[in-house]
Amino acid sequence: MEREVQRVRQAFLSGRSRSLRFRLQQLEALRRMVQEREKDILAAIAADLCKSEFNAYSQEVITVLGEIDFMLENLPEWVTAKPVKKNLLTMLDEAYIQPQPLGVVLIIGAWNYPFVLTIQPLIGAIAAGNAVIIKPSELSENTAKIVAKLLPQYLDQPFCSNSCNDPIKKNEMEDSEMSRIE
Repeated sequence: MEREVQRVRQAFLSGRSRSLRFRLQQLEALRRMVQEREKDILAAIAADLCKSEFNAYSQEVITVLGEIDFMLENLPEWVTAKPVKKNLLTMLDEAYIQPQPLGVVLIIGAWNYPFVLTIQPLIGAIAAGNAVIIKPSELSENTAKIVAKLLPQYLDQPFCSNSCNDPIKKNEMEDSEMSRIE
């Protein structure tokens, strides 16, 4: 796990994920993945949880697509520097708040909504410019496998790693110095 964290951290430190263009491209690729492979995703969810296609689509796929569209629409505004009120000490300065990515984010998926609760935090992490390690729930085995198969086909691999088969131990997470764990 530590080697994977270092690999993803190096990708983040390259600075490529900070640009708005890169983030938008990754989000569009993620949307394309969900749209093109919707049937495979729904079949995996059905195999894991016996959810009907309608329930899986309405509870997981639509939510993910809506979140991606929301991010694509608002991200250009969110990444711009925001001027802040100046005081006596900063009166002659340029004072602003510039949003910055955190670094490497670990996303641990849940078994009960295995697709949406893995991909939705991924959307936010990509939009923020972070690199990501994803650990889908091993209890939803089919969904974990489809996520592990599809993400490398659509997203830039150095910035999004999938630890599907690697059990993550609590002390490993503490030692790896993740920027954020979701």
